[in-house]
Amino acid sequence: MMNHRCGRKNFMSMKKAFKLIRKNTFISCIPLISANRNELLADVEVGVANGCDFLEWRRDHFMPGEQLTAAEEQDLLNEIKTRMPDQGLIYTYRSHLEGGVCETRDEIRTAAVIAAIKSNRVDYVDVELNSDPTLLEPIKEALKTSETQWLVSHHNFEKTPATAEISAVFRAMEEAGGDVLKLAVMPQSMDDVRHLIQATLTYNEKSQKPMIAIAMGSLGSITRIAPDLCGGSLTFAAGAGKTAPGQLSLEEIIDLRKRMALI
Repeated sequence: MMNHRCGRKNFMSMKKAFKLIRKNTFISCIPLISANRNELLADVEVGVANGCDFLEWRRDHFMPGEQLTAAEEQDLLNEIKTRMPDQGLIYTYRSHLEGGVCETRDEIRTAAVIAAIKSNRVDYVDVELNSDPTLLEPIKEALKTSETQWLVSHHNFEKTPATAEISAVFRAMEEAGGDVLKLAVMPQSMDDVRHLIQATLTYNEKSQKPMIAIAMGSLGSITRIAPDLCGGSLTFAAGAGKTAPGQLSLEEIIDLRKRMALI
């Protein structure tokens, strides 16, 4: 399969405007789950004040069920980005099949993600590995002529797959052309947490791609506190609300990292 990053040579001059998730490097991100414009812009300012590295606009939480035009989408992204002096921006229009707040037709999500890519304001778009090709292929096509990168994700809110299956998911993400590989699973035991960390560390040694590996819930807290020791990079910290079980505040994460001599 052709890697979507080909065909970007004309956009190299814009590269400095984009913030990257670095492999094996601790990076923090606060999701924005705001329901309307005023809440959104206020939450952006709070997130920036907290000192995070990235903000994630969880677009599925914003005015659920209502469709914006491409111009409206891009105007909001411009307002968000102008309030972020140094933070990167992740745009996520999550599918209801993997934790999205409501069911939205794929054509609406596709149009919104492509508008975000074309806005030149988004560092990453998070799009699920298991997306229907009618959604995924136009998005990958749009990424070919943009410096925006693809954070390819997969979520399992029920269990932690076997080690071999975890490795297969990471491999599928990389083969699909993802720039950052994100997997979130639900552990039922400490053995599940160990399996996730083991599989992530093993695949990390084979791949040049930054990875995000999250064991949700309280059992998996170590993967949020020290992702860089578990084969990952970015951790999601709770902002105005939690977008997944087990999220800690950025203040809690930083305090714990200091106690663990990671800072």
